[in-house]
Amino acid sequence: MTDIVVTKETIWRAAGTYGATLSSKSSLLEEARMFLTTYAQLGDTTEASKELVDTVLPQRSRETRTTIVGILRMRLVRWNPPTWVLEDLVSFAYDSNPDTLRVALLLHTARQDRVLYDFTQEVIVPRWYSRNYKIMRSDVQGFLDKAQEDHPEILKWSFATREKLSRNALTVLRDGKLLKGEAQKHIVSPHVPTQVARHLVRLLLAEGIAEEDVAQHPDWGLWLWDEEQARKAIAMVTTQEQVEWRTA
Repeated sequence: MTDIVVTKETIWRAAGTYGATLSSKSSLLEEARMFLTTYAQLGDTTEASKELVDTVLPQRSRETRTTIVGILRMRLVRWNPPTWVLEDLVSFAYDSNPDTLRVALLLHTARQDRVLYDFTQEVIVPRWYSRNYKIMRSDVQGFLDKAQEDHPEILKWSFATREKLSRNALTVLRDGKLLKGEAQKHIVSPHVPTQVARHLVRLLLAEGIAEEDVAQHPDWGLWLWDEEQARKAIAMVTTQEQVEWRTA
């Protein structure tokens, strides 16, 4: 992993106030796949965005297509990722296992949305370890109620906005394989392919996380992984890279 560059400006996750972005759209899985494959063809995120709005996306309304592209850009490119991040995501988009892209998009969507990230860390993860697997929209509402003291911006959101956000947050987690079920949802542990675990390791190192601290980082909790699972994945990634280096 010697190609990783860390700078003082390497801040690749949302910070500051809570936003209600999830009240607009949920996971946009297929749209994200289209964006990534179009980017792979054109080699430029701006051109790919224009192509999606003009010709690729199937939605009839240009306004809707523009909104979707704006959300995709926020999740995938607004934070100015280096080329290797997008190359990884493109490879996930072309992977024969559709869950590869799903768990990677869950990671990036949560890292760019503080509401989703904090809800997962403060509600989903504790429920998983207490074996209380049932999850409902009211759990998201309860989380928002408690968060209002630290995030008064929530008070400005309408009832309809909060309802849509709650519904879409659970949809993102379900599409990311962290939940299963329709009317009633339950927390499950997703299968995370080795290449996606490697992607997270590279992200954390590039953000300046010390190598000895990577396994303890809370981002692993987005997949319900504990430190032991993270260490095993890191060891597997390291072994794989040693093999690739020897055979190169």
